[in-house]
Amino acid sequence: MLRDKSRRFVGVARAAARDPFEARERVLERIDEWKGHRRPPAQPPIVNAWEQQFHELLGAPWPCPAHAEFAALYDDVTTSLEEQGLRVGRGEYGGWDDGDGALARTAWCATLHTRPERVIETGVARGITSRVVLEALERNGCGHLWSIDIPPLIETDLQVETAAAVTEPLRTRWRYLEGSSRRRLPKLLSILGGVDLFVHDSMHTTRNVTFELAQVWPALRVGGAVVVDDVERNSGFAVFGRGRRDWRAVAGMADDDRALVGVAVKADQAPAAR
Repeated sequence: MLRDKSRRFVGVARAAARDPFEARERVLERIDEWKGHRRPPAQPPIVNAWEQQFHELLGAPWPCPAHAEFAALYDDVTTSLEEQGLRVGRGEYGGWDDGDGALARTAWCATLHTRPERVIETGVARGITSRVVLEALERNGCGHLWSIDIPPLIETDLQVETAAAVTEPLRTRWRYLEGSSRRRLPKLLSILGGVDLFVHDSMHTTRNVTFELAQVWPALRVGGAVVVDDVERNSGFAVFGRGRRDWRAVAGMADDDRALVGVAVKADQAPAAR
């Protein structure tokens, strides 16, 4: 135990020396995470038929053919990782989770139904959700994905696994931006001028989720969507949406019943014609 703590301390010191800004941000996020554990986080409305409701918010048909065919794609993605010698699932990425089926399926359907030109995601890891979004963009025949991620600062050996699920042919629609969302997201939004779909799967703290949504929501087009993983772990998703007239949201259980996925669609709040 003492040896593990010593190794972690050395790892933290080396990470701080390599990139003081990112190391400082990671410490602040950990502090916020610790504070969140001291009180129950605010929860969004949770329903059983949440994926159906999400499709209704998008104005998409249900039952959804894309939803039904997703299982084969997800099996193909996870198999491709296993063939690289990588175990897939909760906690398999240095203690972090791979993209759950419900999160990836929601991103898949959102991409196909909204036909976005500009998709941003935060958090990549092995790239399961990245791969799924790119597959959907390829099917649409349009659109580009920008992925913001900072590889583990201490477990640096995991960096070689970053985006392992993303195949080479799909990378023509993809740009990977290394760094935290604090560093990369504001500038990216200013360059793109807006966003059509946003997927959050980075640091699941109230501080980080609130920051990312505050950056993205004003730039999100009407009818655009945000998909947020692990909304039960912090108050960011629930608190951000309170009182917003253009916020239409629902949340529901992940496939393994161990987490919640939150989705929101931006409504048109233009004044009614007289």
